[in-house]
This record gives sequence, structure tokens and C-alpha cells, in this order.
Amino acid sequence: MVEHYFKPRKIFDFSPHPFDLGNILGLKKGYEDNHFLLKVYNLDDGSFYDYYLYHLKHYLSLHHTAEKEFFSHVWQIVSARIAHFERQDPFSSKHALHVSNIRKLNEFLEFLAPLDRWNIRPNDNLIKEKDDEIARLRSEIEILRNKLADLDKYEVSVKPMIQDEHLPTFIDLLQQMKNLSLPNGRKLLVSDHESPYYKMVSKYFVYNGKDIPVNTVRNYFVQKDPKDSMKGVKIPQEKKLFEIIPKNQG
Repeated sequence: MVEHYFKPRKIFDFSPHPFDLGNILGLKKGYEDNHFLLKVYNLDDGSFYDYYLYHLKHYLSLHHTAEKEFFSHVWQIVSARIAHFERQDPFSSKHALHVSNIRKLNEFLEFLAPLDRWNIRPNDNLIKEKDDEIARLRSEIEILRNKLADLDKYEVSVKPMIQDEHLPTFIDLLQQMKNLSLPNGRKLLVSDHESPYYKMVSKYFVYNGKDIPVNTVRNYFVQKDPKDSMKGVKIPQEKKLFEIIPKNQG
């Protein structure tokens, strides 16, 4: 039984799908591979997946088998056609066309490669990809190691501890510092976001001997909407034990 991998154009169909193969007289028996490749030459790479999927769905509708066989056939005919063009006389009048076709077919193979879940491609292709992937991962690991080493400079063995239920007191001091101005009128601390403050507290301080969840501190820095009493955590008045006053005002 001859496998029919690709969807042919119907005879005398004057409005065929652009991916259908053949001409007004349909698809000549034994030439479907040629017509499939002829379409590839004129596709832009953004259409490769749609083209592949269009014919895959047709194949699966006829044979009810897995994609593996279809992928294997497509990979084989594309590879074989590249090899055919590479064997042609480089001084032939069609050499430029052959070079163009080889380039397009190679682009199609590059598109197909990530779809190969069955390791159908030649071993040298797979080995090269694995080697490239290993090299890429080693490079990423080295970058991450350097980042980790840099971050280690800022790690502390013992964190200052906020005691006696006075996390709100400490937050109040931070919020006061945020609002302090220098003698020239400029802010002492400038940040477009609140996250540096609550992340700093969570990372570098402990509360009654325990790490402080970042969301716990974040709640103190949420901009409270007067219409929404549920947003943010208000610092109780009795926890506001200190007041930062500029020296020339003291």
C-alpha cells in the first residue's frame, strides 16, 4: 500500500487551499514529494509550521497513526533533495537555483529539528546539538556561579533581630526616613518603588528570632486607598515610639 502523506489539490478545483499540492488536473501519482518540496522553496520561514501542520493533519486523518512516520518521511525527502542538489555540476546554468533551493531546504530542516521527539535525525546532527546544548548550559552555569559569588558578598551570618512585637515600630522608622529631606530640600532617600524597603527588611532582619515573610513587610508599604479599609496594614499609634527630627530643628 502506497502511503499518501500530503493533501492533494482536487481536480478542477479553481479555489484550492494555498498548501494543497498539484495543479488544475490534481496531483500526479508518484510526484507528491516533488510538489511538497516545490511549495517549500516559495514559503517564508514564518509559514513553515502552518504548512507542516496542514499536511500532518491530512496524513493523520487518513492513516490514524502517530506523527513519527510523517515526520520521518518529511525529514528524509528534504535531506535527500539537499543531497541531490549538492551533487549537481557547480558550473551548470541552474547552479544559482540549486544554491537557493539548498538554502531554503536547510531552513526547513532547521525548523523541523526541534520537532524531532523520536531522534530520527542522523546521529551526527543529534550529537552536534547535544554538544551545543552542553556548551550553552556550561556557559549559563558559569554566569550563574559568578552571580552567586557576587550575591554571597552581601550575605550575613547573623541578622539583626527586631524584638518585643516591634516590627511596626521599625517599619515606622523606615517610613520616616523615606520622608526626610536634606537641607537643600532634596529627599534623603529616593526610590520609585516600595519594594527595596520591604525586601531589605525581609532579607536582612529577623523578627522575634524568625525570618520575616516578604509579604508581611510588604503590607506595611501598600499605598492605602481611603475607600478600601482592607488594603495595607496601618501602624498602631502605640507602636510609633520614635520620631526622627532634623538636627537643626531639635
